[in-house]
Amino acid sequence: MRQILRLVPLFLVATALLASAPAGAASAGSQIVRQQLAELLAVVAQEPLIQGETVEAAVEIKITPGYHVNANPPSEDWLIATEVSVRGPTGIAVHKAFYPQALEKKFDFWETPLRVYEGNVVVGMILEIAADAPLGDRDLEIQVRYQACNDEACFAPVEAKYTVPVTIAPAGTAIRAASSPLLDRAPFERGQR
Repeated sequence: MRQILRLVPLFLVATALLASAPAGAASAGSQIVRQQLAELLAVVAQEPLIQGETVEAAVEIKITPGYHVNANPPSEDWLIATEVSVRGPTGIAVHKAFYPQALEKKFDFWETPLRVYEGNVVVGMILEIAADAPLGDRDLEIQVRYQACNDEACFAPVEAKYTVPVTIAPAGTAIRAASSPLLDRAPFERGQR
């Protein structure tokens, strides 16, 4: 109970800072609460993407030193898990995501260790290309939703984005495989690759 009471004031302060920011303007409070504390780098395993097929992809999350983000799955149901998704183009969706093993880390504000990611971590994805996905050159927007924290406070959840140019082609089109250390580091299930 003591831990929850310590977290509630922080949540109320963060909520108040967000609510007090004028619409469309960045106040000092909103800049502190809604910081981008992770950068992304992403790769798709082949070019072009083929209608009706799946393709591997990987995204590296570079977390600012001194901060961590909640793992997926998180330690507690009420914690905000790090989560990958795609936002366009039409006809591409995440079929399955493979999250890295979490660190178990103890913080002063919680009695038991929490599952977190620190440093640079890689998430693997299987992307599904719809049979009717629009053909041609497109921008694949990969998003990672996360909540960054340090040893004393947590910030409001944010979404980081990374755009990968792709081409969608019909079945039967020849593909070129991409080679990337990110794909090698992604935690795909054994036998998946």
